[in-house]
Amino acid sequence: MDTQVAQKKTTEVVVSELDKLLEEDSGAGLENFTTEDMQIPFIRILQALSPQLNKQDPLYIKGAEQGDIFNTVSGEIYKADTGLTVVPAYFEKKFLEFALRSTGGGFIKELSPDDKDINLTNREGTIEMLPSGNELVRTHQHLVIAKGENEMAPAVLDMKKTQLKVSRRWNTLKNGIRLPSGKPMPLYGTAWKITTVSESNDQGTWYNYKLDRITEITKDIESMMLEARNMYQSVRKGEVKMAAASADEMADKGDEAPF
Repeated sequence: MDTQVAQKKTTEVVVSELDKLLEEDSGAGLENFTTEDMQIPFIRILQALSPQLNKQDPLYIKGAEQGDIFNTVSGEIYKADTGLTVVPAYFEKKFLEFALRSTGGGFIKELSPDDKDINLTNREGTIEMLPSGNELVRTHQHLVIAKGENEMAPAVLDMKKTQLKVSRRWNTLKNGIRLPSGKPMPLYGTAWKITTVSESNDQGTWYNYKLDRITEITKDIESMMLEARNMYQSVRKGEVKMAAASADEMADKGDEAPF
């Protein structure tokens, strides 16, 4: 018994000493990290062809199902019916150039919003063709503070193709929210529950986002709003940039509905 008590006290002392050192050395080793050395994760919907659902693929995530939402960095899964909570911080449009799937596919580059080729596209079925013969994918990027079961963290919710109608509706809703004074609500002043729903047409079935406003502001959501405000200010100062996904991520288009 005495030995057990002694071991417990020793363990408590070691843990206490470690906690003290961790506080004293807060940030040690991170001095040279910049935003260019880190990646803001993307939030994506798992569709039928997503590699995360294929057991033979290195990107496979155990327990993931079609319609679930996942974090591209942590691999965290948010189930389709329970989803996650987000507080928006910033919005930006992106114009992305892809090679056609018939030629091997793959992300080529991000176009500047004032690139003249954006206004010279031709519609071929569901594809918007650039003069280069590649596909133009118009993307809405929402920088958010996201929270599922784990800690809150920044993420990019990028919406394209069939998701654009959801994004436009979401933007319309956010734009119409007012403060008691009648002034427009800051973007970070609203919180939303994101889940997914099944959609279909004559070409097939896929999953799309469903967004519902959260009106009960809990302590957690209040903390998320304050963090979203800080994130917005960092973007405005140029400290954080809304970059397109990496070439590898963009080359994997299994998260998209193929229509």
